[in-house]
Amino acid sequence: MNIGFISLGCAKNRVDTEIMMGILKKGGHKIVAEPGKADLVIINTCGFIREAKEEAINSIIDMGRLKKSEQLHYLIATGCLAQRYGQELLDEMPELDGIVGISSFTDINLALDKVVSGERVCMVSPPAEIFFEQGPRVLTTPPGLAYLKIAEGCNNRCSYCAIPNIRGALRSRTLIDIEKEARFLIKSGIKELVIIAQDLGNYGSDLSTGDNLPELINQINRIEGDFWIRLMYVHPIRIDDRIIQAINNNDKVVPYIDLPIQHANSRILKSMNRKHDKEYLWSVLEKLRQNIKDLVLRTTIMVGYPGETDEEFAELVDFVQQAQFDWLGTFKYIAEEGTAAARLENQISESIATARYQHLLKVQAAITRKKNIARIGTEQNILISSRAGKNLYLGRGYFQAPEVDGVTLIKSDQTLKPGEFCQVRLSAIRRCDMIGEFTDEHCQ
Repeated sequence: MNIGFISLGCAKNRVDTEIMMGILKKGGHKIVAEPGKADLVIINTCGFIREAKEEAINSIIDMGRLKKSEQLHYLIATGCLAQRYGQELLDEMPELDGIVGISSFTDINLALDKVVSGERVCMVSPPAEIFFEQGPRVLTTPPGLAYLKIAEGCNNRCSYCAIPNIRGALRSRTLIDIEKEARFLIKSGIKELVIIAQDLGNYGSDLSTGDNLPELINQINRIEGDFWIRLMYVHPIRIDDRIIQAINNNDKVVPYIDLPIQHANSRILKSMNRKHDKEYLWSVLEKLRQNIKDLVLRTTIMVGYPGETDEEFAELVDFVQQAQFDWLGTFKYIAEEGTAAARLENQISESIATARYQHLLKVQAAITRKKNIARIGTEQNILISSRAGKNLYLGRGYFQAPEVDGVTLIKSDQTLKPGEFCQVRLSAIRRCDMIGEFTDEHCQ
């Protein structure tokens, strides 16, 4: 059977999509790139915030229309939205033939068989208590890039976040299992491993083996090959000397950290259950910048949290201006059912939250522009992602994480190979992207 996928949401969800693809391919099915050429489409949904839910529902409706006009016969929803609403989602959306939750997607072949036999199936169970091995993947990332998910679930219980309710408590993979997959990926030609979880710094705290993030970094760094290790999603409270030493002592780890701070006002941070205050954030930023050379920092910030005053938002903006993050993502608070913050009074209006969101983006755009201008004239190792036209290629430097940051546009008379490193001299900027010229006849 020809099977198409639509993968929504975060990189962690993408990994789940790749695992399902691998399972189905092993089961004798063919994965097709275009839904219009599929007999069955699987939509791996996100259910984290309202916009993500709306995107998932719209995708289901769009594929439902395709069922009426093309060869598409069956439609299955998986992922966070499927896990969160289960049978209710199946009942409300006649376009769907099946629902498969996050703890059941390794049984996707069984779900497919039931759907094809005429059963409208709902396979949703509580999140597993341990991380279970999930099988081979079909990579959907650009050449040379792979995400490596080291844990599932989260124990932080931030007041605004529904992820623990959907994906459950922290379940870490064993270091042996992770290293095995990392070796396989590097052997297959991967040049950048992006290490992901809900909170990397908490990795291993649920295991009796003593596995932890610094040791994991040490082990992966020992794998032979020329590749990058990139760390995404480290809660500020997890930053300690051991993590800093692991970054400094391992040459394959790029000096880049995604450090989601969410806010900078101490009252709001306490209400968010972030377990630290503003002064702690300053101490973490100082420690990181003093000890990691050429560090690039990315963060995520929420605006419009319940009760956020004009003064508290101004304090946040001032913090961002002083902190000078290289990259910043922001989103508007939306009350999520089942979370502590949804029960708070003084919910901020959509119009105020939108105005704050737009203002913060404008502030950060100026900072990012200044950071990028400072890189002009430097020579950087760039991982080539794709060809963009005649004598033009797209790639990323260590200072650009995939999908969320800018990219580098490379001019070259030489043919460059996607999935390989090349030396590039940066010469200009274009919005949040860099422009450069290929300077080395040999890619690595």
